Amino acid sequence: MVFFSLKALYPTPTMAQYHPFTAARAMAAAAFPDDVVQLLKQLMSIPSNTGEEGDAVDYLVAGLHADGCLHMFVHRQAVGERGRANVYATRAPIGERAPRLVFNSHIDTVPPHVDYREDEENVYGRGSCDAKGQVAAMILAARHLVRHRPALAADVGLLFVVGEETDHAGMIKANSLPGFAPEYLIVGEPTEMKFATIQKGACKVTLRVTGKAGHSGYPHSGESAIHKLLEILKDITDERWPRDEKHGDTTYNIGTIAGGQALNAWAAKAEASIFFRVTTSYADVRARVERIVAGRAEIDHSLGAMNRPAGNDPVLLSLPSFPHETGQASFNTDIPYYDKFKSLKGVYLFGAGSITVAHGPREFVPIAELRAAVGKHVQLAESILIREHDY
Repeated sequence: MVFFSLKALYPTPTMAQYHPFTAARAMAAAAFPDDVVQLLKQLMSIPSNTGEEGDAVDYLVAGLHADGCLHMFVHRQAVGERGRANVYATRAPIGERAPRLVFNSHIDTVPPHVDYREDEENVYGRGSCDAKGQVAAMILAARHLVRHRPALAADVGLLFVVGEETDHAGMIKANSLPGFAPEYLIVGEPTEMKFATIQKGACKVTLRVTGKAGHSGYPHSGESAIHKLLEILKDITDERWPRDEKHGDTTYNIGTIAGGQALNAWAAKAEASIFFRVTTSYADVRARVERIVAGRAEIDHSLGAMNRPAGNDPVLLSLPSFPHETGQASFNTDIPYYDKFKSLKGVYLFGAGSITVAHGPREFVPIAELRAAVGKHVQLAESILIREHDY
């Protein structure tokens, strides 16, 4: 079964309202609201494009400090400049007792910022499903556990990172958090309320071709790098990329193409960047690309995060012990950038909303799913921790 159906991708919002909520007001908030929709709207009112997450970080840190129910110790881990930071919250002082189960999602969003609006069924705007809706649901799930299952809650933490949408800098930095070594990781992304069985891997390459400049009216005077690049790209599109009934297809997107210096000249240089969604392995797809290119272009694999490879293998994910719907995630997450993810007892990928509307002008999250996600996170955490220990 594959996620992300195309149902109701573009509902028409009615009763739309805008409620500005500045970072300054957010900082003054005494505690997070009890309602997940209200919490989401506060988060969405603070722009947090990748690289500019500082104000949203301020809000989360202030809210976690002020929340009298959560009673969490909050660690702000700097990631670069301009106030960028991961937010790590635990029930015991950082480094003393590491949480066994961590709820994780990301603070950053894809630009441009889109103010929220709402109707009776949905909340619209940037980050509604990817991934501020997930952050809001996880905070309130943790609060519920503290209130109703305090013994379990002692083993629960929150980790909200920056940079997930680009170079995964936040999760890479989180590897150095004192005592950060959970046994279970629950990652919040929009999966239409289905538990993912697999997160596809990634392979990112840039192909660079060199030609010879010359007057385009005289074929013998030069050689077009663009023409040479197009031949390579055709061979890539003609390749039979791996297909798998269980895990889905390996797919690709030629995301950018650039080249040439003038309309009346043979292109001296040309390049294209390609993103493969992998179901076999990063090494397999990389080797296929090298075979196809066969020396006709320079292959740049430097699109990786912070000097890491420009890709990762697929991640086989855990499933809950209770009845659930499942699907495949054709998008990348921070999971492979947690250095110890292969030693986790369980890693789950789940959340409200659909990835198919993320990053676009009509991004939204269904309110019913958002509310249900809080309960589902509580149910998952309880099922894991009660199964493992007698509380």
